[in-house]
Amino acid sequence: MRRRLRYLPIVLGLVLIPAGWLPWAGAQPAAAQQAPIKIGVLLPLTGAAAVVGKGELNGMKLRLKELNNEIAGRKVDLVVEDSEGKPDVGLTKAKKLVERDRVDVIFGPLLSHVVAAVQDYIGQKGVPQIVVVSQPPENAKYPTTLVAGWHAVQIGRLFGHYAYRKLGHKKLLIVSSNYVYGRRVSDGFREGFNEVGGTIVKEVYPPLGNPDFAPFLAGLPQADAVFSFFPGGDAIRYVKQRKEMGLTETLPLLGIISTVDGILLPAQGDAALGSLAITHYVEDLDIPGNRRFVAAYAKEYGENPLGYYPAKGYTIVQTLEEALKRTGGRTSPAGRLITALRQVDFESPQGRYRFDPVKPYPIMDFYIVKVVMKAGKPGYEVVDILREVKPE
Repeated sequence: MRRRLRYLPIVLGLVLIPAGWLPWAGAQPAAAQQAPIKIGVLLPLTGAAAVVGKGELNGMKLRLKELNNEIAGRKVDLVVEDSEGKPDVGLTKAKKLVERDRVDVIFGPLLSHVVAAVQDYIGQKGVPQIVVVSQPPENAKYPTTLVAGWHAVQIGRLFGHYAYRKLGHKKLLIVSSNYVYGRRVSDGFREGFNEVGGTIVKEVYPPLGNPDFAPFLAGLPQADAVFSFFPGGDAIRYVKQRKEMGLTETLPLLGIISTVDGILLPAQGDAALGSLAITHYVEDLDIPGNRRFVAAYAKEYGENPLGYYPAKGYTIVQTLEEALKRTGGRTSPAGRLITALRQVDFESPQGRYRFDPVKPYPIMDFYIVKVVMKAGKPGYEVVDILREVKPE
C-alpha cells in the first residue's frame, strides 16, 4: 500500500495540470500534420541530352503549378538534380536524393545508361521510381520501378515489322548511338526486320556525344533506308550532316521519334523533312487532354510544347497524382504506392494512360509520323496509327 501511495501525488498532479500546459495539447489530426511529399527528379540538365531533360522538367513543373503544388491534401516539394547524362554523377545524385533529401519517390533518370547505373541502388533502397522515358527491359528489374515510356526492344521490333510489311523495305542500314538505349532499340529493330524477311546490310554505332558524324556516314553501302536513334544534340548534328552529305534523298531516315523530336526540329530544319518515325505522342493531337495541356503550356512558357518530352513530364505528375488519390495521400509503404500507380487509368495529353497489369510499362497507341513542312516550319503528318499496343 505504501508503494502505491508513493506514486499517487504524481498521478494526481498530472490530473490537475491545466490541459494547455501539456506538450501534446491542441495537436492536429495526423493527416493535417503530414510532411510535404518530396519528389526527387534526376534528369540531364547539362550535356548532350539537356534539351530533352529540360523539356521533361517543364512539363512536371506545369502540372504541379496547376495543382498549386499540392496533391491529395499534401504539399509537394520538387528536389531537382542534374545527372549530366553521366552514370557516376547520376548515382551520386541518386544517393543524395535518397539519403539526404529522403524523397518519397524518384522521377528519372532519362538516359538508359544512367538508369542502369542507379537502378540497383534505388531498387534495393525500396524507393518508388518512375523512369521518365522508354527503357530496355533490363532497366526495370525491381518491383518498385515503373517506366513511363515504351519497351525499347519491343518498339524497335514493332517498327522493324512495319518497315518491311507496310513500307516495303527489303534491305536496311542501322546507324544509332553507341550506348545502352541506342543498342537495345536497334536490337529490337534488327530482330523485327529479320523476322519478317528483311536484311540489315550494315550497322554503325557512333559514340554518345559524337561531334562529327561524317566519318561514320561516308562509304555506307546501298540500302532502301536507314534506321537510327540519337538523343538531343547528337540527333541535331546527325540529321544535319546527313543532308550536307546528300543522304536525305538517297537514304531515307526511319527512326524512333527522339531522333526527329519536335523539340529538335527547329534546329534540324529542312534536313529532317521526309523522315519517318514511330511515337506515342504528337503536339497537335486533337483530343481534350492534349488541347488543355498545349494551351496551359503555351500560357506558362510563351510557346507551344515541342516534342513528347514536356507532355511526358506532365503525364508523370498526373500518374503520381492519380495514385495518391487512391492511397489518400500516403506515400508509404512503398508497395502500396506502387500498387496504386499500377492501377491508374486517366486521360493524359497522349490519350488514355494506364499500365499493363503485369509488366512495368504502359499500354499505348503508337503513331507513324512523317516530318513535313507545316505553316512554314517542320512538323508532323500522321500516316498510320497502331492501337492499344501492349508491352511484351
